[in-house]
Amino acid sequence: MIKQFRKICAGLAFAGGLAIGAPAFAGFSTTEVQLHYGDGYEFGANSTFAGGFAEETTRQTITLEHFSAGKYGTLFFFVDFFRDGASRAPGNVKSDQYGEIYGFLSARTLGLTFNENSFIKDVGIEVGINEGTDFLVGLIGPKVEFNVPGVQVLTFALYAYDNWTDPLGGIGRSPDTTYQATIVWGIPFDLGRQKFRFQGFVDFIGSQSNGGFTIAKQIVFSPQIRWDIGNAFGATENRYTLGIEYTHFDNKFGAKTADEDSASIFIAMRF
Repeated sequence: MIKQFRKICAGLAFAGGLAIGAPAFAGFSTTEVQLHYGDGYEFGANSTFAGGFAEETTRQTITLEHFSAGKYGTLFFFVDFFRDGASRAPGNVKSDQYGEIYGFLSARTLGLTFNENSFIKDVGIEVGINEGTDFLVGLIGPKVEFNVPGVQVLTFALYAYDNWTDPLGGIGRSPDTTYQATIVWGIPFDLGRQKFRFQGFVDFIGSQSNGGFTIAKQIVFSPQIRWDIGNAFGATENRYTLGIEYTHFDNKFGAKTADEDSASIFIAMRF
């Protein structure tokens, strides 16, 4: 009953964040749509697992991503709508979706101030929700934003990580609370007249256990290289992007024998 209540609240929070969160942080706001095509994905929605965890699929993904910053902090969310390329397995669907939303409440709202040139740019508390078809996680913890010359974005957060809905909950698995440490970066750079950006994140998720079940610690490392093709062809800067994304997912979804190395090429348009 408690977990159902949590799920309902999380769903409402996710929908509410999409609907009203952006205007609340509207000091600065940007929204982007990305079209990805990639290969090397494990545990795809259409995987037959005929070859065990080694089976890989291609994937086409449409990503909607938003970031807002304002008086109280920041809001970030993305939603992936993806379609796997493997043969359809009985009982599986060909498409799925996954989304995350994070709201950061700055300590500036309590009167704390930081020198413009100080190493620490801001600190505060961040709350997040990660949600898939049969997966729901709540996160909360402190976050620090750093000032580093030449680096546009550098943050570190340490969350409590709690499974509210687990894919194997139907057979009695209920993982205990663990931690997630996250580093996010964004570094713009130029090569001649061409503008690029190196950005990404790395998540370190602790191991979990419940009775006879063990979920191994997980690492998700996902960097991107982006080329500003709008600037390259004389259009508006920072609007049209061509990029490559690589993801290493160590012990994917806590399965100790599943290490994913996937890559995609994508084009993005920012509004």
